[in-house]
Amino acid sequence: MWNNIINTALLGVGKKQLTAADFPTELLPVAEKIMTDKSLDAETQFLHLAAVMLNYRQSGVTPVNNSGVPLEPAPPEERSYCSTQAIYALQDALDMDLLPLVTYWLEACHDKGQIVLPEYIPVLLDTAVSQKRIRHLAMTVCGKRGQWLGSMNPDWQFPFAVSNEDRWQTGSAEDRRQVLQEIRQSYPGMAREWLQQTWAQENISTRTEFLKIMRINISEDDLSWLESLQEKNQKVKDEVWALLKQIPSSFIVQAYWQLLQNSISLGPAQSLHISLQLPLDKRIIDSGIATLSNEKNVSEEAYILFQLMGCIPPSWWESLFNTDKEEVLQIFENDDLGKRFIPALILAAGRFKDATWLRLLLQKSNAFYPDAIPLLPAAEQEAYALKLFSNHPQDVINYLSNRADEWGLEITSEVLKWMARNPYQYTRNFFDKHVLQLPPGIVDELEKLAPEEPAYQATWRNTSEHIRRLLACKIQINKAFK
Repeated sequence: MWNNIINTALLGVGKKQLTAADFPTELLPVAEKIMTDKSLDAETQFLHLAAVMLNYRQSGVTPVNNSGVPLEPAPPEERSYCSTQAIYALQDALDMDLLPLVTYWLEACHDKGQIVLPEYIPVLLDTAVSQKRIRHLAMTVCGKRGQWLGSMNPDWQFPFAVSNEDRWQTGSAEDRRQVLQEIRQSYPGMAREWLQQTWAQENISTRTEFLKIMRINISEDDLSWLESLQEKNQKVKDEVWALLKQIPSSFIVQAYWQLLQNSISLGPAQSLHISLQLPLDKRIIDSGIATLSNEKNVSEEAYILFQLMGCIPPSWWESLFNTDKEEVLQIFENDDLGKRFIPALILAAGRFKDATWLRLLLQKSNAFYPDAIPLLPAAEQEAYALKLFSNHPQDVINYLSNRADEWGLEITSEVLKWMARNPYQYTRNFFDKHVLQLPPGIVDELEKLAPEEPAYQATWRNTSEHIRRLLACKIQINKAFK
C-alpha cells in the first residue's frame, strides 16, 4: 500500500497513477471521492490521496498477540524511590537541557541511595546513549527496572557492572577511566596493581590516558614499575617521564640534582657561582629538557638550568647551602641570574607538594601560578587568586573554571563583577557549563554586581536572570536530597 505511494512519487503521476485497488477497503469511499473530483489536477489528487494514506498509517495498529513471546516482569526494586520534590528538580534540569545539572542530580540521587521514578527511566537512558560519562550513574539510578528495560532496547544495553573491579574488567573506556581515577584517589596502590595487570593489553591512547591519571597521589611506591617500563611510543614515554619527574628518588631527578650541584655553588659572601657544562648527557635530553632557549635575553645555559631547577625539590637547596629556606631564597634574590630562577622554585614546590616552600615563594611573587596553587587549601588558593585578580583576571577565571569544587562567595563576587563589565566574553554558555561551581549565596548579590556602564546593564540583567534560574535548580536538587 505505502510502497505504491512512494513509487508514484518517484516516477511522477504522468507515468504511474494510483488506483482504487491500492487502498484498503476502509479508505475506498474517500479515495474514490478524491479520484472522481474533476476540479483537482493529477498532482493535487495524488497529494490528497497520499495525505489520507499517511493519516491512516499513523492512526494506530493493533499489536500482534503472541502468547509465545516470554516476558518476565521487572524484578522488585531494592532501593526506595526519590521524592516528588526531587522529580521536580530533575524535570527542571531536563527542561534546561543542561548535562551538568542532570549529572549533579544523578550523583545526589545515587549518594542518597535512591532511584528515579519509572516514568523517567527512558529519558535518562536516552540521555546516557550520547553521554558516556553518565552511563553508570544513569543505570544505577534507574534501578532494577532500568536494567530490565535496557535488555529490550539495543541502544540501552550499556555495559553495567556493580563493583569497581567488574567495571574495570568489563566496562567501557570511559567507565574504566572513571574507576581508575576513583581508586587512585583512595587506594593508589590498588590502582597501580590493576593497571599493571592489564598494561600489556592496553592500546597507545589508553596507556597515555591512564598514565595521566597516575599523577594522582604519585609516590615512591610507583617508582619500580615506572622505571621498568620500556615504551616505544613517544606520547607514552613523555607521560612516563612526567611521572618520574615527580618522584625525588627516581634516577632522572637524581641525575638532574647531580648536574645542578655541579653547576650552582655558594661562593664568598653568600654569592652564587653558576656555570653549566655542555653538552648534556643524552638521558637528560631524552627526558624532555629542551636545549634551545625560547627567549631572546635568556642564554641556553640559563634556560636549561631553569628547567632542571623546576624538577628537583626546593628543600634540597637548604641541604646544599646548609641554611634555612628563607636564607636560600635571599641568596637567589641577591643574584642577578639567580633571581630569574625563583619562578622555577615555585614550579618545583608545586610539583613536589611542598606547601611550606610554596607559601614562602608566593608571598613575594606578583605572578599567577595556577598549576602550583592547588597544593594549598581552597581558602588559601582563593585568597591568593583574589590578591592577583585585578592584574590577572583571565588567568584567575581560567584557573577557577578548571576547579571542580564550588567557589567561595568573595572570589565569585569579584569574578562576576568583572564579567558584568565584559558581557560579551562570558555569555550564558559559560554559566551553563560552570553552574555547579557557583555558590547559591551569590544569588542575593547579583543586583549589586551590575556594571555602571549603561550599555552593559541590559545584558547583565538578562545574564543574571539566567544565573538565577540555574542556581534555583541547583538549590532545588540540594534540598530534595538533603
